[in-house]
Amino acid sequence: MQQEDDLRGLAKTMEFMRAVSILFVVIHCYWYCYEAFREWNVTIGVLDRILMNFHRTAGLYKHPLITKFFSVLFLALSCLGTKGVKTEKITWTKIWIVLGFGIVLFFLNFWILALPIAKTGVAVWYIFTISTGYICLLMAGLWISRLLKNNLMDDVFNTENESFMQETRLMENEYSVNMPTRFYYKKKWNNGWINVVNPFRATIVLGTPGSGKSYAVVNNYIKQQIEKGFSMYIYDFKFDDLSTIAYNHLLKHIDKYEVPPKFYVINFDNPRKSHRCNPINPQFMTDISDAYESAYTIMLNLNKTWIQKQGDFFVESPIILLAAII
Repeated sequence: MQQEDDLRGLAKTMEFMRAVSILFVVIHCYWYCYEAFREWNVTIGVLDRILMNFHRTAGLYKHPLITKFFSVLFLALSCLGTKGVKTEKITWTKIWIVLGFGIVLFFLNFWILALPIAKTGVAVWYIFTISTGYICLLMAGLWISRLLKNNLMDDVFNTENESFMQETRLMENEYSVNMPTRFYYKKKWNNGWINVVNPFRATIVLGTPGSGKSYAVVNNYIKQQIEKGFSMYIYDFKFDDLSTIAYNHLLKHIDKYEVPPKFYVINFDNPRKSHRCNPINPQFMTDISDAYESAYTIMLNLNKTWIQKQGDFFVESPIILLAAII
């Protein structure tokens, strides 16, 4: 809360200094174009007396550059205390150009006062140039403050600073899975590779539904492992999505296998689209531990309350009996 009050007070101070700067510009134009203002009937007697007293005591209007200098001074102070918005593409070249125009139009327009034309025409041109120059100086001051405080780059969302060089080499071996990528670095798109050179260490793919896990990773694994002549066990949760990809790709690359493989599908939801398999066939079991694990899985699925009673005699004895039968 205190910080918000401080920021609000600082903003009011900056607005006050900018108002003082604009006031100096207005008084400058009023003093040096007084005859034109008198013809327009916009002179104020009280203001005339105040300005005369300032001039008599402080010599504020001995030279046109004095009031211009004070105006620019207060303008600079107000710009330094202003926090910029990170939305514009700001470069030093652009700042110097605008600042140069502002200095020329604001400080070097005194020759207009000596033009041999009507006083109203001189006043219009003088006020126009000094106003345009002031606006240019204001823009340049805000941009300088914005650039120094925020250190802006060309991109609003800081994409350049968050990008980094990625792997561009293709590293293949007899087991590898290589997925092509594109990444943004140094203001251009580059082609790269994600190289899984040792898939035996296991790979996990995480992402929300529809984020492209299967399209970007899983499909590449299936296709490339088939092309390398590996056998595969695929758990197809959305049957027959991955199964179709694997089957069609196997037909195209069946020559990669020394012994042509067979394609089997086990589907518990639709037995019509499933091959038959006996999970407790003795030929699939090499020792008693395989039989025990099969019996353990079957019995606990038949009676799920036994999961909480593991180790009890009346739970372990039927499992061991079934394992012996198998």
